[in-house]
Amino acid sequence: MTEPQNNDTINHPASLPFEEAFTRLGAMVETLEAGNLPLDQAAQMFEQGMALVRRCTQLLDETELRIGEIRENGGSPASAQQDALSWGDLEMPPVDEEWEPEEDLSDGN
Repeated sequence: MTEPQNNDTINHPASLPFEEAFTRLGAMVETLEAGNLPLDQAAQMFEQGMALVRRCTQLLDETELRIGEIRENGGSPASAQQDALSWGDLEMPPVDEEWEPEEDLSDGN
């Protein structure tokens, strides 16, 4: 079942963050796979889903480019500081700390 969605973000997904676009796309795929929609609604949902695919791809490409630039600069403190500023002053943990995920994201396989 899909969540109610704002028509502006359905028709113009360019403003959606990756996570929301990806979640909506997954819900659309489930709905389409269920096969319970009339053809015209299924076609419209497919079109909206393709717009979400383009948005997700755009955001992933931008992120990949940023990561490449960071790696190219050797992850120097100056480039890391500039990247943090351009990412909205993200708080970075000290380098000597080991990062651990907050929750287990594995699917059990």
